Amino acid sequence: MFRRFALVAIALALITAPALADYPGGRMNYNRISGYYSGNGGEFTLYPRQGFQYLSNAAYAGSTRNKKWDNSFQTFCVETKEFVAQPMDVTVSTTYVNGNEGWSHAIRGGEPIGDDLDPMTAYLYTQFATGVLSNYNWVAGSARKNSAGALQQAIWYIEGEIGSLPGGQATTWYNEAYTAVHSGPWYNQIGNVRVLNMYTTSGGLAQDQLYLIPAPGAALLGVLGLGLVGWVRRRLGQEANTVVRRRK
Repeated sequence: MFRRFALVAIALALITAPALADYPGGRMNYNRISGYYSGNGGEFTLYPRQGFQYLSNAAYAGSTRNKKWDNSFQTFCVETKEFVAQPMDVTVSTTYVNGNEGWSHAIRGGEPIGDDLDPMTAYLYTQFATGVLSNYNWVAGSARKNSAGALQQAIWYIEGEIGSLPGGQATTWYNEAYTAVHSGPWYNQIGNVRVLNMYTTSGGLAQDQLYLIPAPGAALLGVLGLGLVGWVRRRLGQEANTVVRRRK
């Protein structure tokens, strides 16, 4: 019985898992909230436009969602020479790493060749989105603004959008990401981070930003876990009934 349940759960999880290809992410609004961003960079708050499909924020921590808008999440720019629009149509790009010939985002804002996402950026954004990035100030205000500015500078530098780092926390995060990618578990992979290719409603290019998709395995483990608990309870109940009947 449990084996049959497991097979059904696996099939359902595969059906609901994100496709391994670019896919539409709906139409989104953005907002800039005082105490959360610095200069032209992040943090940006993205949230779905009413009446359109939306991207799940299930992978995000409470500190990287905004309770004012349902299904919102905090994100950062990938480029320096493209800009946000209101609203924006979104395509979720699953192109892999560092090939300099895909279409994850446009090199230096709108050039005709694409640029795959760097694993170092993926590492930093995953740490941020899940609320565990070291030394990030999560309380809205000047401290969070400074953290956002430093992280944006690190991302832009990694992606080749700026030529140098300002030092301080931006350099510290860059070094942390470098270690994670070049001698740690993030070697040559981007995890569940994707680039949101943004377009104006008339089809023009807008600022590409980052998104952390829900882990496909999480739904499967959750379904299997609930099923296993139920199966164990039923078995224990059956054994308990058997013991009672034998005592009689």
